Amino acid sequence: MKKNGWKQKKDQPTQKERVEQLIKQLDEGVSNFSYSPEDFKAILQMKALMPNYSFRNLIVAKAQLPRAQFIAPFKRWNELGRYVKKGQQAIRIFAPRFVKAKDENSNEDLKLVGFVTVPVFDCSQTEGEPLPIDSLKIELNGDSPEAREIINFAEKVAEKDDCPVSYGDAEGANGFYVPSQHRITVSDTLSINHRCKTLVHELVHSKVHRYDIRSSKKEKEVVAEGSAYIVCSYFGLDTSDYSFHYVKSWSKGDTESLMKYGSQICEISGKIIQEFQRLKEQQQSLQQLQTA
Repeated sequence: MKKNGWKQKKDQPTQKERVEQLIKQLDEGVSNFSYSPEDFKAILQMKALMPNYSFRNLIVAKAQLPRAQFIAPFKRWNELGRYVKKGQQAIRIFAPRFVKAKDENSNEDLKLVGFVTVPVFDCSQTEGEPLPIDSLKIELNGDSPEAREIINFAEKVAEKDDCPVSYGDAEGANGFYVPSQHRITVSDTLSINHRCKTLVHELVHSKVHRYDIRSSKKEKEVVAEGSAYIVCSYFGLDTSDYSFHYVKSWSKGDTESLMKYGSQICEISGKIIQEFQRLKEQQQSLQQLQTA
């Protein structure tokens, strides 16, 4: 029987009730998650290595490369034993332009006459010697049948929506979605389990954020990762080790983020679950016909 569009089996919770239970688990998991002293130490060490740019420049950098986190000039990366990957495009930020000038006492001084743009690169665009931030990278290991099944469903849903999915160089990220081209790229270096979680995360972006220019980056990422956690958990893949950390990092101390976006996560994950469930039922029916 169905209740409010959610499939229900006798004496079992409805899909909606199961999603709501998972939302509660996500909320509790993120609320109770805390960074270790080692995590804070790595972040502080990383900041100490990087040039101190203004908030304005950080916004300018993220407008060009949303995943930008730690930026520095080409020369600084070389000093750290790292090199810009071939084919990477520089991020342009502002730098003050000074000229020599003489004051009333005929002493030379520097006078600010304007700003020029200078090239910098994000850490994700470089490779070489390890960085303190590398110790914070969390990966989902393993190759489970549940993950492979979810990947199959996600690829079919994306294909139906004319959204190509490719696996290859994700430019330092685990994956990304390009709204202007309506396409998804997932890193081919990830394990199957991590690849699965990332694909569902980007699938949410493709279905919800393609034309969304009003929501903040934080909202988009919390909603995408929260929905990915719900969908993957529903079909048997636990991504809590990664998802709790990810959502917490985007919440940045805002304990009400999940409360704000909870209904949106519930609605989005519910729709994707129903799409996956239909594909699963079709697959099971086909298998039954083949073995009949």
